[in-house]
Amino acid sequence: MKQIAYFLLLITFFVGCSPKPTVQLQPISYGDYSAVTFEDLPAWENENYDEALSLFIKTCSRVQSKPLFEQSCMRATSTADAKRFFEENFTPFKALSKHSLATGYFEPTLEGSLTQSEQYPYPVYGVPKGMLKIELVKTYQSRLSKPLRGRLVKQKVLPFYSRAQIEEGILEDEPLCYVNDKIDLFFLHVQGSGRVHLDSNESLFLGYADQNGFPYHSIGKEMIKKEMLKREEVSLQSIRAYLKAHPEVCDDVLQTNPSYIFFENRTKSATGSLGVVLEAGRSVAVDRKNIPLGMPLYISTKDPISDEQIQRVVFAHDTGGAIKGESRIDIFFGSSEMARAQAGKMQGQLELWMLIPNDYLTDLRH
Repeated sequence: MKQIAYFLLLITFFVGCSPKPTVQLQPISYGDYSAVTFEDLPAWENENYDEALSLFIKTCSRVQSKPLFEQSCMRATSTADAKRFFEENFTPFKALSKHSLATGYFEPTLEGSLTQSEQYPYPVYGVPKGMLKIELVKTYQSRLSKPLRGRLVKQKVLPFYSRAQIEEGILEDEPLCYVNDKIDLFFLHVQGSGRVHLDSNESLFLGYADQNGFPYHSIGKEMIKKEMLKREEVSLQSIRAYLKAHPEVCDDVLQTNPSYIFFENRTKSATGSLGVVLEAGRSVAVDRKNIPLGMPLYISTKDPISDEQIQRVVFAHDTGGAIKGESRIDIFFGSSEMARAQAGKMQGQLELWMLIPNDYLTDLRH
């Protein structure tokens, strides 16, 4: 059956020795899950079901052709009861990983120009023409934690250039634009999308296009290791402030993360990997090897500023180089100054449930 290639649910789920058996959802996720009911979701009765349904319909514009979502997307536009729609069309599967974490990101705005100058010296690159994208058969994909990227040198494939090499000017490609601040540019890479306010008073919307194949390394952890910051002090704001105050170590710190992001021009602001405009508080970045893009999720964590509970349906609209595992998400907070503060401080414990379409589960039983 074709569908099993997309979503193979181990037979133990259907045999079931206990009412809530541990299952594996392969190959979309390699973690352990427990099938539960909507009554088990904390604060489910407080959800804004109409808002969640509206965003699911928006998400369907990008995923309806996939077998995983086909039937539920068809029903979504004709339902009269949003709460009933979710409860009748999905089953929650709780992620059982002990390594759960919710972080945050936002849409930064940088100052820039289409022309390089003393005021705007730092290039923002699109995907380099000479970078090879190496695709592997699915048998090997699950064994690798990063994309394979390379360059051809005398008929040999070598690793693509690191952050340090790129920042030293090794690329010959024409940049998309230039910006005025290398630290803000680094955090644009971390966020994965943003906008550049040009000196012509126009704006460029930039979105993630690819990366150089090197694994992401946290500069926050590096700064703790070198005793530049204490563990409890680390946030986007504290890292930025330290590097501004100590420019002599800025390059060395930034280049401890060899991963480098390449962008593409977008027609709309804050567009995620799925191709939909991100919704503050409802869109999250995930590890797509564990959670398919478009998947509705239910999460429970805390706002880092107000300490209030965040318990709601969210959607896997984006991906991120640092997001690894079945119970690891990055919450999009928006583009405001408050969003910057929330994203910078978000490091919360997380409970996560994937809402799996019932039609897809039913098909696999036969």
